Amino acid sequence: MLVTLSLYTIFTKKYSGYRQSIIRTRKNNEKKSEFYLNESIMNYETVKAFNKEKLELSRYEKLLNKLKESATLVQSSLAKLNVGQTFIFSTGLTINLLMAAWDVSTGRLTPGDFVMI
Repeated sequence: MLVTLSLYTIFTKKYSGYRQSIIRTRKNNEKKSEFYLNESIMNYETVKAFNKEKLELSRYEKLLNKLKESATLVQSSLAKLNVGQTFIFSTGLTINLLMAAWDVSTGRLTPGDFVMI
């Protein structure tokens, strides 16, 4: 059980650190897109005067695409974290139950001990 808990903790800490960098990137992309949108709205007259609406739109679409990609990456990393945690927990539980079943069959543990585990 200690090995299972140790592996679970180590995996969660390391992968959560990786996820933090991804989340930070997503937040930065959100800030950039919000800033750019605000700047475009504030300078609407200038953009309109020089007929650069299409240019501004394409720039903003690029920022939104980056934002979508980073949001998708955040969600997929969360799914991978959950799958890894479930795998470690399920594998550890299965091994512990098999070891306890073996001990019950050899008489080292009682059936009540197995149920407790």
